[in-house]
Amino acid sequence: MQYLLGDKLARQKVLIAAVMAALPQIAFAEDTLTEVVVTSSNVESEQPSEKTKSYTVKSTATATRLNTTLRDTPQSISVITRQQLDDFRILSVNDALSYATGIKVEQFETDRTEYTARGLNITNFQIDGLNSPISFSGTNYGDLDVAVYDRIEVLRGANGLLVGTGNPSATINFVRKRPTKDFQAKVDLSAGSWDNRRLDADVSSALNADGSVRGRLVAAYQDRNSYLDRYSTERNVVYGVIEADLTDSTNLAIGHTYQKNDSSGNNFGSLPLLYTDGSKRHYKVSDSTATDWAYMKVDTNVSFAELTHYFNNDWKVKGQLTHKETASEGRYNYVDGNEDRTTGLGTFTSYPYIYSFATKDHVADVYASGPFELAGRKHELVVGATWNKSYMKEFSRTGSTLGNIFISSFDALGDFPLPTFGPKSKSSDYQSTTTNIYTAAKLNPTDALKVTVGGSLLSYELDGVAYGTPQEAKENSKFTPYAGAVYDLNDIHSLYASYTGIYRPQVETGFSGKPLAPLKGKNYEAGVKSEWLNKKLNSSFALFKTEQENQAQAIGTSGTRTIYEGIQATSKGYEFDVSGAVTDRLNINAGYTRLMSVKDDQDQNVNPFVPRHLAHLTTVYNVPFIQNLKVGASLNWQNDTHVDIGTVRYVQDSYATLNLMANYKIDDHWNATVNLYNVTDEKYLSSLRYAFAGQAFYAAPINGLATLTWKY
Repeated sequence: MQYLLGDKLARQKVLIAAVMAALPQIAFAEDTLTEVVVTSSNVESEQPSEKTKSYTVKSTATATRLNTTLRDTPQSISVITRQQLDDFRILSVNDALSYATGIKVEQFETDRTEYTARGLNITNFQIDGLNSPISFSGTNYGDLDVAVYDRIEVLRGANGLLVGTGNPSATINFVRKRPTKDFQAKVDLSAGSWDNRRLDADVSSALNADGSVRGRLVAAYQDRNSYLDRYSTERNVVYGVIEADLTDSTNLAIGHTYQKNDSSGNNFGSLPLLYTDGSKRHYKVSDSTATDWAYMKVDTNVSFAELTHYFNNDWKVKGQLTHKETASEGRYNYVDGNEDRTTGLGTFTSYPYIYSFATKDHVADVYASGPFELAGRKHELVVGATWNKSYMKEFSRTGSTLGNIFISSFDALGDFPLPTFGPKSKSSDYQSTTTNIYTAAKLNPTDALKVTVGGSLLSYELDGVAYGTPQEAKENSKFTPYAGAVYDLNDIHSLYASYTGIYRPQVETGFSGKPLAPLKGKNYEAGVKSEWLNKKLNSSFALFKTEQENQAQAIGTSGTRTIYEGIQATSKGYEFDVSGAVTDRLNINAGYTRLMSVKDDQDQNVNPFVPRHLAHLTTVYNVPFIQNLKVGASLNWQNDTHVDIGTVRYVQDSYATLNLMANYKIDDHWNATVNLYNVTDEKYLSSLRYAFAGQAFYAAPINGLATLTWKY
């Protein structure tokens, strides 16, 4: 490890040597290539979760690109499978990630959400293992649909090996549905609270006689009102993919996803939490400061192509290309102010404006992976490179009524008249280019011990202008190390430990408007993993510690822009996760995270809006005495959290939410499902993420959804 952390030239030699070591393996494979049918031993472990109907998976490649069982992966990882998504009729990423161990969904506005793990913002997102940023900052605009995905994998801790930017929170990997050789079709029709209507269609089949060309088409449409005054949303999703076996050893896949979100009456900013005297202001759950003329549109297009070639010595080479475009426009009225507790009168500052942005992401990745022999034992190696170029442009138009307004009651905020808007002006125009060369070797020194070592070389450049300030940053050949080990105690239990470097260029800006210095640090993790009941049930216990330099900490706002400062921060804690089948009738997905501390260099707790205790338990049971009926429950709990609004400490008490489901199989083609959410009608704020500015809004009360499913 000391060698890996040496001078830059030595680090580059390590990666070059790894590449050279891989070349003879590939060359040998090409020289001896015979007819290869793509049915390797990995096919069973790579079987999609929609086929297994399980609440867990056998393996994942999210950590290293090497297909590895959950037990042999030296980091904490959770999986939300298609079966769980279907059982609880989980339709969006926000809902899905609330079922993952250690993840806090911070929906601070109706159409803007961030995610945290281990006390820190999640900024690493992937689709099929390839980088796919939700946005430059990690904020999700709109509501990302999960209809097109087979499962969602959550790798907690740093993942600098593959993504280059080793953020210490987590990496979210969305794994797409893929075409099937056999014909299958499914239609879901749902209706629920607040005029919620949803239609899903999913069809897959071979497109020629021998099944060498296969296709799949997924479409979804949703239209719903809301528990919030004046708010409604409409969503359209279309996903198509074609796979073709060009030869017995070469596979091509091309596909495209389109999603359109249209919302109206959406908030930008939220409810003022205090009166002018600093006392807490209480609201109805449905209250909103949004006007009926507010709207937000988000269009997302993602195109991808993959080419995979298999060699007869179990090596493969895979190339991937992705092009993603996101365009958004919204008309908002941000208001800032407070009411008098006695009179109900108040003076607010109004910021009506139109904000739009456009992003483009080009990603290319190529890697080779396969086995090699050393000292009489078989090991695995992966070598690859990723190139990414991203563009960001922002525009705004200011309303004519910008300034102070006087209101006679809170309800008057929603009646704010539509102003005229000035000309469109460009606020930002910048781009970033990232190149990451990576390698990892999974070594097997003994039958019981598995050691994974690797590293990446990241080069990064940011240039452009944001809000009148130059955006400039550059890094060449920044090395990030990775090391992990798993030791099998017996056929069930294994001990593991891992170390990962942390490095992430940041786009968060300080008072000067310039980006903060890169995030740097180290991530340590150790624990025990187990496979129970003939590997049908997985469990893990992990201890973790993260040391960081220049962690972005929100300290205020300037107009509608958040201001950050870089701090030194240390987080530590432990977590437990279990998923899979307890019996043939009972599936479970559960977890608990104890975040013991998130402290700065002054030993002060930071990010107090993040829960220090998070727990979730999901179970589904096939009832033995009522044939074809299964019932389930999902419970989420978190401890109390707080923020300081000036000199006032605002506390949100601990709370729990309970979801219930029941599914009845009518016959081989028809199913009926009823889902109830927040059954106890718990009243709580959706997020305190930016509540230090004095605003937040309430999450949804009790609601339900009924679904009729036809499948073939």
